[in-house]
Parts: sequence; structure tokens; C-alpha cells
Amino acid sequence: MKAFTFRLETLLHLREMSKEKAMKNYALAISKRENAEIDLKNAVKSLEILNKDIIVKRTSGFSGHEQENFNQSINRTKGEIIDFNSKLAESKNIESANRKIYLEADSNCKSLLKLKQKKRSEHLKTEEKKEETELEDIIGARFVFNKTSY
Repeated sequence: MKAFTFRLETLLHLREMSKEKAMKNYALAISKRENAEIDLKNAVKSLEILNKDIIVKRTSGFSGHEQENFNQSINRTKGEIIDFNSKLAESKNIESANRKIYLEADSNCKSLLKLKQKKRSEHLKTEEKKEETELEDIIGARFVFNKTSY
């Protein structure tokens, strides 16, 4: 039986490498988005802590100097929250784009794998038919040889 060779094997390897690279980029994008979410949550918690500290200070007495420091801290934290929100939105967009690239690369790779499987099965069927034909020829020749010998 003749061995199966897939003529597009090199292209298949290139597509598999492209798929792996796309998967890596997608995973990095997910990681960056998760880090952005964590940063945003931490900033929100920081703002909540500042607000609780203000409430506690108001019950015991609050000087103007302390009020100004708290206001600056609150404004800075709110600015950080806005920045983290924009970074999170950007990282979600990047993640979505990388996901689309990965899905496209995966689809391309799978289609070529299906073609390879199809060509392999066609090759096996063709080779089986050749073997069956050769066996029939051998059996037929033996039968004819045995008849002429008697």
C-alpha cells in the first residue's frame, strides 16, 4: 500500500502555528482584562474606605485641613476609577478582537484538518480498491492456470 502524503501539510503547520499564536494573544488579552478589573475593584474599594473614614471623622470632629486632604484623596481616587474604567473598556475591546482572530485561525485550521482527513480516507479507499483488483487478478490467474494444468 502506498503511504498517504498530504500536499498541504506545510500550510497546515503554518495554520496551526498561527492558531497557537492567536490563542496566546487571546490569553494575554484575557489576563490584561482581568488585571484591569482587579485594579478597578481596588480603586472602588479605596473610595469606599475613604468615604467610611470621612463618616467616622465627622462624628468625632473634622478640621478644615483634614477635610482638604480627604477631598484631594477622593478626587484622585475618582480620577483613578475613571482611568481604570477606560482601560477596562479598551482591554475588553482588545480581548474581543483577539477572540475573533483566534476563532478565525481555529476555523481555518479545522477546515484544513477536515480536508486532510477527507483526502486520507479517499486515499485509503483507492488503495483498498487497487489491492482488491490485484487480488482478483491473482485469484483469476491462478484459477485459469489450474484449469489449463489438468
